[in-house]
Amino acid sequence: MHKRPLEILIFGAGAVGSTFGWRLAQNPFVRLSAVCRSNYTSVKTNGIHLRTTLWGNGSFRPHRVVKAVSDVQNVAFDYVVCANKLTPSDAVSFAEAIRPAVRPTTTLVSVQNGINVERPLKHMFEGNTILSAICYASCQQPLPGQVQQLTQIRPFAFAIGTYHSGSTDTQSENNKLEKLVSLDSKFKAIKDVNTERWTKMMFNGSLNPVSALTGLNSHQLLQDSPSLTLAHRLAEEIYEVASRSGANLPADSVSRTISCLQSPAPIVPSMLQDARDGRQMEVEALCGNIWRQADAVGVSVPAVKATYDALTSMNQKIGIPRQYTFESDPHTPVADLSTDLASETSRRASKHLLYDVQPSITPVAA
Repeated sequence: MHKRPLEILIFGAGAVGSTFGWRLAQNPFVRLSAVCRSNYTSVKTNGIHLRTTLWGNGSFRPHRVVKAVSDVQNVAFDYVVCANKLTPSDAVSFAEAIRPAVRPTTTLVSVQNGINVERPLKHMFEGNTILSAICYASCQQPLPGQVQQLTQIRPFAFAIGTYHSGSTDTQSENNKLEKLVSLDSKFKAIKDVNTERWTKMMFNGSLNPVSALTGLNSHQLLQDSPSLTLAHRLAEEIYEVASRSGANLPADSVSRTISCLQSPAPIVPSMLQDARDGRQMEVEALCGNIWRQADAVGVSVPAVKATYDALTSMNQKIGIPRQYTFESDPHTPVADLSTDLASETSRRASKHLLYDVQPSITPVAA
């Protein structure tokens, strides 16, 4: 029996954060707070509405909806869930942003994409328990406060484990993990966070970037040979980095990754969602951290670095009108630009060359 409500804060109530929070809020002893940004007004007024294939449809209103962590700094949170996207401006600052909500007894949960994403939390909150959650459900927020989950690449939604940081009190950490996992039947406890992160990274570091470059969803990628070739090459390089980094991945991990494209419903990866909506893509978390880890363990990853360069160039243009074209042809649509960029990336990667051509881009006239 819980003597008091289990206080949980969701930092970043986007599609994934809203889905995770919704499942937690189904428990009557959980008191959920949410830090919202662009969807603050909608969530504050109308709550969050979800359509999902894993759990059915539903809606909920967080107990507290705030714009900043400082608005709830007096609450003794048991868990702080970081579900924010790791764009260049957020990669380090998010740990500082959640500081007002963190006490020595607070458990931190990273539900963020990428590898090594827990390090900022470990650096700032060395004495706290840190859990790492890997999302296998494809979630979208087409409108503020309106979330859809149409498909998933595993039978469960979130794999959650302890981010081992040298703590001697492993029983306490395991108890906190078990308590969180018990809150939903689609949460799964795992023992090897490193391997699980790299397993998801096989998908996120290959199919996600290629989808963003080409503008194609998972089913469309299957029909596009050059894009599929690039995705396969990226998965091969990531597999080598993962293996050298201590991950125990199956020998057929590359083929398993590509087979995810055959999901019943087409997957629109997060990078493609961001590119379509004119938002910064998580290039550092999903590409940059891979090649930095590759350098650390001595693995050559020319395709990863080429793709990173191409996506960084695209990211630099986000914030101005969403459609871009080559200066030499003012009528080229955005899809053609992405395809050309991906084709050049694929060609250079196949020859172990870095992408060193930065095409001049200007916005399409409104």
